[in-house]
Amino acid sequence: MQKTFNYKDKTINSGDGTIICGIVNVTPDSFSDGGRWYSTDKAVAHALDLIKQGAGMLDIGGESTRPGSTPVDAQEEIDRIVPVIRELKQRTDVPLSIDTWKASVAKAAIKAGADIINDITGFLGDPGMAKVVGASDAGAILMFNPVIARPDHPGSKIFPSFGGEGVFSQEEIEKMSTLPIQESMRFYLSRCVQFAHEGGVDDDRIMLDPGIGFGLTKRENLLLIRDLHILRDMGYCTFVGVSRKRFIVNILEEAGFNLDPETEVGHENRDLGSAALTAIAAMLGADVIRVHTVSHHRMPSVIGNAVRFSDSMKDLNLKQYSTKNSDQG
Repeated sequence: MQKTFNYKDKTINSGDGTIICGIVNVTPDSFSDGGRWYSTDKAVAHALDLIKQGAGMLDIGGESTRPGSTPVDAQEEIDRIVPVIRELKQRTDVPLSIDTWKASVAKAAIKAGADIINDITGFLGDPGMAKVVGASDAGAILMFNPVIARPDHPGSKIFPSFGGEGVFSQEEIEKMSTLPIQESMRFYLSRCVQFAHEGGVDDDRIMLDPGIGFGLTKRENLLLIRDLHILRDMGYCTFVGVSRKRFIVNILEEAGFNLDPETEVGHENRDLGSAALTAIAAMLGADVIRVHTVSHHRMPSVIGNAVRFSDSMKDLNLKQYSTKNSDQG
């Protein structure tokens, strides 16, 4: 069944295929490209380059949320991203998603022209976030955050705090810690949607994210990707971020590939491995995929979408390869 996601006066339709969302980190310490675009001019230039590569959305962040990162004051986050938003709104109509879980940052971003708030806590980290988005016409991406859902899990303890204290009872936290990860995600996101509704955000302005890489084990990451249909079955469009995640590196290292980021081959392999998951996620119905390098991901998304929409493909009889172009005959 086709799903829709509305922001301002625009609509994303799931039947139109996967959108590639380029990452613009205006930070000095993000896990893979921190500091490279850490100025308004560099961030804007990078964003425009991502659009040229084929990005249909941009996700702008002013705070790193990687394991071991240092939290950023809300005003510092605002100072980093607002000039970038204002400049880009003058130069492109590509939707701008803002990666923040703080209500004051979201409010400033929306005032500057942001189209979508991408909250990695799903509105649970800051009690004021749902009302801020609800009072606007911006869309919202609500992410399953295992760090909040399972604070005592070994994978959660290496991340900074994302708020959310008191949202779940101790009994509910224990429940999410013992449920299969898919059911924990469903339980968590149902609470996020409840908060969204209470803040005035209707279903047609909500997109869901399975939270790949946030305090999850290797197996759990893979299960949530495999069962991406759960989010669609809940009634929403889906947003997925798998680019350069650690579990991809682990899979390829175990298979004997060079993943050393200090080498050209190793760095390239991280993006190629990520792109393989983009093809899979697109095939499984991801509506938006968040990536670092758009050029690596466009082709895999096209192939994934071809499989996803195979029922509507033409029954085309393909020509034989010429001997000049192939030795297959």
